[in-house]
Amino acid sequence: MVKKYDIAIIGAGAAGLTAAFTGAGFSKSVVLIDKNLPGGECTWSGCIPSKSLINIAKEVHHAMKYTPNLQVDTSVVLKDIQDVIQKVYAGESPEVLKQSGIDFINGYAKFVGPHAVEVDGERIEAKKIILSTGSSPMVPPIDGLDKVSYLTNETIFTQKSFPKTMTILGGGAIGVEMSQALNRIGVKVTLVEKFERILPKDEEDLVLMIQQRLIDEGVTIHAGATAVRAEQNGEQIELKIEKDGSEMTVSSEGLLVALGRQANVKGYNLEGAGVEFDSKSIQVDDHLETTAKGIYAIGDVVGPYQLSHMANTQGITATQNAILPINKKMDYEHVTWCTYTDPELGRSGLSEKEAREKYGDSIRIYEHDYADIDRANTKKDSIGKVKIILDKKGYILGASILGDRAGEIISQIQTIKTLHINLGKLSGVIHPYPTYSEVLVKIGKKVYVDNLLNQPVVKTFNKAKAGELPADKIAIYGVAAAAGVGITNMVIKNNVKPKLGVENDRLKGMPSTPNAVSSQSSSKDKYVAAWSYNGSKNDAKKNLTGMLKGYEGVIIVQNEENYVYAVAKSKTMKFKDDIEFYFNDTAQQIEFRSASRIGYSDAGVNRKRYDEMSTRYSNISAHTRNS
Repeated sequence: MVKKYDIAIIGAGAAGLTAAFTGAGFSKSVVLIDKNLPGGECTWSGCIPSKSLINIAKEVHHAMKYTPNLQVDTSVVLKDIQDVIQKVYAGESPEVLKQSGIDFINGYAKFVGPHAVEVDGERIEAKKIILSTGSSPMVPPIDGLDKVSYLTNETIFTQKSFPKTMTILGGGAIGVEMSQALNRIGVKVTLVEKFERILPKDEEDLVLMIQQRLIDEGVTIHAGATAVRAEQNGEQIELKIEKDGSEMTVSSEGLLVALGRQANVKGYNLEGAGVEFDSKSIQVDDHLETTAKGIYAIGDVVGPYQLSHMANTQGITATQNAILPINKKMDYEHVTWCTYTDPELGRSGLSEKEAREKYGDSIRIYEHDYADIDRANTKKDSIGKVKIILDKKGYILGASILGDRAGEIISQIQTIKTLHINLGKLSGVIHPYPTYSEVLVKIGKKVYVDNLLNQPVVKTFNKAKAGELPADKIAIYGVAAAAGVGITNMVIKNNVKPKLGVENDRLKGMPSTPNAVSSQSSSKDKYVAAWSYNGSKNDAKKNLTGMLKGYEGVIIVQNEENYVYAVAKSKTMKFKDDIEFYFNDTAQQIEFRSASRIGYSDAGVNRKRYDEMSTRYSNISAHTRNS
């Protein structure tokens, strides 16, 4: 008997589950196949149990500050972790999948044709097949390692209790998280890392801070050390390591191998389906389609980032591409992750080193210590630092955050980066006080000011002020530069109004700024016509204020019987322009004046705005008369 589906998915981990639910959401017939229960590494041996252990360890650590002799029963800890696993699994069990219209088959799948697999003797055919076979712990060929009872993330949480001493081989995210967590619940931990520091993919200055935190808490760290031999000696596992040209032995009851992951590509007869692969990954194009048409691959088996949230994104993208006629490329520009140490270490986009390699020295670096955040100072011994890398215009290239709630704050950074919002705009966003995310507003304010100072015209005027601009070039930038008045100072102080208001039944003197316009100007270049009341004065006042309230970027500041004053922000440079209206009862007309506070800020903008306002006022007046 042959079962036929629209989509068959091999592997029920984070990527496979997401793909299955996406396919079912499009009303497609979906079958999900896995040799294990649904959930994959994330549910059973990765994200869920490790974060559960981290939470427990954090509670114990805080309790030990006030109860130093506290003893932890690790068998109870492991039982609680299993309870959490079961709680999460309850939301992705075969019964739940069935309710969503997804068939689940527990067994090994092997290709028997381009669009057919066999599971326990049963043939399954599908129009589209998605491979999400995941990854397994990478175990290096260390002499004697295969003869000792080492642990991996797949086996450590199945123990009855944790050993009293543990050597952890690998200083990546898994190794570092487990080192701190186990140490906090009473396991004496020694961490061995071949690179000169732990977490080699993250910002060095932040990593060194968390590395010192681990050492201060009691973790022994051997960085720059290579494991060369393992040997079982009774209940102890002796790991010989080489460091600085000499050998030493680290002895512990347990040995956790945390040296990364390797793709699961064997046993599926991928070559029989025309799917090309190597030991590291299955080959896919930008749309996550393999070398075999109609067969896609996602998650850890593809990479390049073995992260659950990236697997989820790939699952949605590949399934949509398999269903819809328009294909979407998988975008890896906006990558983010978080290492759940205490404090957390979050990362989005490029590191400083990567940014300099790609963009040179035009990048802008902003840093802010947690010590300058009020919320952080409410917690004793709080450490942390925020580091944001921007391009020359103020857009985010990357960021790293070490500190409490770093995973949440980096998510805000990720949103701003992905939506391509200039970080300077964050300066005006109100955040609750006191919070950790307030640090982004502080940095945003610095970026906002620097964005102003980096405007080409601002740089030019400042050069003129400093005498760095040739005299023959100064004239083209107007009177302000020639007089040596720095435009930057004007920008910063542009809330200082020029002479405004009414004097001797006229608007005050015409400003000298070249692009100012007025109905009372004697200069033809600056003259514009006054507006007729088109009815009573009350009607004119009502029509005018109505027009101003509906005009984007204009705010009414002063509204008196015969005088209205408004401020407009120019679109190009965000400079403030003053707009005045005087109700001349004798002439039954509205006198108009508009002037930019900074010389040539937006040449012609005042006259253009006058034309637009005049048209709108006339239209409103006509509508009022006819209604």
